Amino acid sequence: LKPLFRYACGSCWQGRTGDARVPGTMVAAALQRFAPPVREAAVAAPHHAAASAGGFPLDDVLARCKVLLDQQPPMEGSMKYRRTWTVEESLEQHQCLLRQHELQSQIGHNRTQVTRVQVEVARVEAERAAVACRAMVDSAGSAAAAMANDPKAFQAALHGAHAAARLLRQTLELFEHEERERVAKTKWMEKEIAQSNHEMTTFRQAIDGITNGDGPDVPGMQEERVVPVVDSSERQYFYCSDCKLGGHCQRFCLYLLKRPNWRIYPAEKWFEDRNGQTSYCPLGKRGVDFTDETYFSRIAMHIKGRIWLEDKRKLYEFVPDLMPLTYIIQDRRWVGAPPQAEPPDAPPMPWFVKGTDRNFGTSVMCCARPEDCMGLVDSNTTYVVQKHIPDPLLYKNGEKCHIKFYNLLVGFADGVTWKLYTYKDGYLSISPKPWSPTDLSKETQVTIIRTKRINDWEPWPRVYPKCQEGVAEVMRRAAEQGKLEGRNKIQFEIFSADYIVTANEDVYLLEFNMGPVLRDPDDSPDVHDAGMILGALHIVEPWEGGDEDQWDLALECKGVPPRPS
Repeated sequence: LKPLFRYACGSCWQGRTGDARVPGTMVAAALQRFAPPVREAAVAAPHHAAASAGGFPLDDVLARCKVLLDQQPPMEGSMKYRRTWTVEESLEQHQCLLRQHELQSQIGHNRTQVTRVQVEVARVEAERAAVACRAMVDSAGSAAAAMANDPKAFQAALHGAHAAARLLRQTLELFEHEERERVAKTKWMEKEIAQSNHEMTTFRQAIDGITNGDGPDVPGMQEERVVPVVDSSERQYFYCSDCKLGGHCQRFCLYLLKRPNWRIYPAEKWFEDRNGQTSYCPLGKRGVDFTDETYFSRIAMHIKGRIWLEDKRKLYEFVPDLMPLTYIIQDRRWVGAPPQAEPPDAPPMPWFVKGTDRNFGTSVMCCARPEDCMGLVDSNTTYVVQKHIPDPLLYKNGEKCHIKFYNLLVGFADGVTWKLYTYKDGYLSISPKPWSPTDLSKETQVTIIRTKRINDWEPWPRVYPKCQEGVAEVMRRAAEQGKLEGRNKIQFEIFSADYIVTANEDVYLLEFNMGPVLRDPDDSPDVHDAGMILGALHIVEPWEGGDEDQWDLALECKGVPPRPS
């Protein structure tokens, strides 16, 4: 295409004399470029009504331009700027954005050049048609005389001039559209590149800041420092890193970055284990204010001792009175006394078999009788077995439902003080089908997905204090028995509690989810957890622009001092 584009941009008007163009020379040369191979049938056929002065049908020329335009890829780059967390990712993204800008700019240039050829060909045809009409008028002395001399020919000439003018307007509009698209896409790509440039600049500033002593003093971390750490009250910025351990670290970082004095500190590869799993740490093994690698973080995002809350079997060991009666199967054997066989005339009620270390209903199975449970389990795996509570409180149309509400547990840097906050709002998880004790399908018995907000559920104001009291009792026992272990730094975790309610509004704790579902406004504009997350982070790391949102302080207690390491 390049010779054609060069021709369309410059050399095609070399036949100008002053301001007057030479249509015949232009059209003949331009159409020769677009002319198909001569075929005998085409030679014998009559000329097209819109034949140009060069002897080639104008429609064929424009059709070839359209084919060229259709063959050009659209100016649609798939690479968009996204926030990165390592220097390598940032550099790679920047190079990709620059390359995309180069390729897409060339595509835009090619498309406008093809449309420019269309405009020039249409302009020459319009001039040719106008010259033909003017010649007929000049030879007859007036338009009326030209009409009188040969009405059919003059009408054809006028029609051709109007058609050529209309075609010129259409091609000009197409050219202007392509040019607007090219300019808009170019500006968008340049904006993406500017964001990438800014990100790399902030990485450099963060590295310089921590190197010059603006980073945190992380308790328990042995770190060689050339420059002493600045006092926390005098620090200009705070730093977060994503070390890719999963969970909600990146989400929490993004919310912390909404504060004007927080920045990303890049991570780097730390080591690779024998299974090929790569671990990351803050660049240069520096300490930061928040990251998911606890050793490098001033604030720990995981509670030490959380296994006692997450594992259903361990949880039942110290709060059996708050949960449904629970039995254990391990490696296809009952641990302790098995449930008694039910008599044949016993009212039907489902039994649930759940993997102890899995949440979100991914391992929940149902059966009709306790003796059927063993047929559902695998070897080398531990399960809890629970019978459905009698007379459950059902939703409006008879569906089974359970409560999912959120909690914030904070362990302070003294290693013994614990605070529990519960969130006033929550969610109902509702089954798709009405509940029946004889229907063992998951659609009837297993409630997993957060269905709706709970604040307009009529029993909630009466049930919420009971759920709050139950979680507080769990945390009190866990702290007093040393199951929750203190650290020499602040630690926190947001987790959800699943409760099921009876018809008389008694509540039973089913499980805790230590990695609960959280939604952001970008993903779920109507129902999200942004206020809850921001409020929790304000409790853990207060700042002047934050508030606690709907978090209630439910418990403050003392635990067992941490064992010396």
